[in-house]
Amino acid sequence: MSSSSSTSRNQLQVTHVQSQEGVKVRLRKCGFFEWKDEEQADGYNKNLLYSLKQKLDAKDELFEMNKLRRRIDEVEFLLSHEQYKVAKSEKDVHDARKAIGRYRIIVALLFACLALCVLKLGGSM
Repeated sequence: MSSSSSTSRNQLQVTHVQSQEGVKVRLRKCGFFEWKDEEQADGYNKNLLYSLKQKLDAKDELFEMNKLRRRIDEVEFLLSHEQYKVAKSEKDVHDARKAIGRYRIIVALLFACLALCVLKLGGSM
């Protein structure tokens, strides 16, 4: 991290005042102030900018990853909902096939009864 130092140069101005007893010296402050940065190694600012960019990129990547994780959670929820629908449909199809099997047996029995009736009626005439 960059550190800087300040050097305050509040210089004193010397004013000579002539009086009867001789020369008096009066001091007055000057309002001059100067900032001075410490010397940095060659490439320091470039390295600092690169480092800060990497940190910013990492934050962007983290934001994107969190966004993608939320989207994955949403898709997984939708997938589980669709899987439930498929499982229910498969059960409905299985139940319908069982019902069709029962109806086939009933129809076969009805034809057998009808055939017996026709045979009995045909033999008694």
